[in-house]
Amino acid sequence: MSHKLGTMREFKTRNFKVVCDALEEDDLDLSFDEDDSTLKALQSGKLIAFVARVRVFYKGNEIGTDYLGGCIYKSLEDFMDHRECGKQNAKYERQEKRRGLAKGSLGRCGSYFRDMIGVAIAEARKTISSYKEVRVRQVS
Repeated sequence: MSHKLGTMREFKTRNFKVVCDALEEDDLDLSFDEDDSTLKALQSGKLIAFVARVRVFYKGNEIGTDYLGGCIYKSLEDFMDHRECGKQNAKYERQEKRRGLAKGSLGRCGSYFRDMIGVAIAEARKTISSYKEVRVRQVS
């Protein structure tokens, strides 16, 4: 069983508690690392390897999850790149507007961290919608 390395973010919405944390990676695939530079950086502590986990709770019960293994970053903070991606996307939107281009034409920055939260919350909404006593707002 993997040990928890740390909590990246924890927050509450009106209905849910969301916990984003990192677990030790038990099965790291370094087959891409032909010159062993990644292995050496992991061994020296310049990089860390982990499994990112997002859990959504409702009244203390886990009702949504998402996992991403094989994460290799300088820090847990580097994995949480959603703020930088948001800034980059806002910059793209300003440039598109100024140039009269269609939204998204200059591309977009994505974030594993943000996507994982969305996936776990979507699963939680689906799970909780089956609870007859709970009404859930549907989001498309």
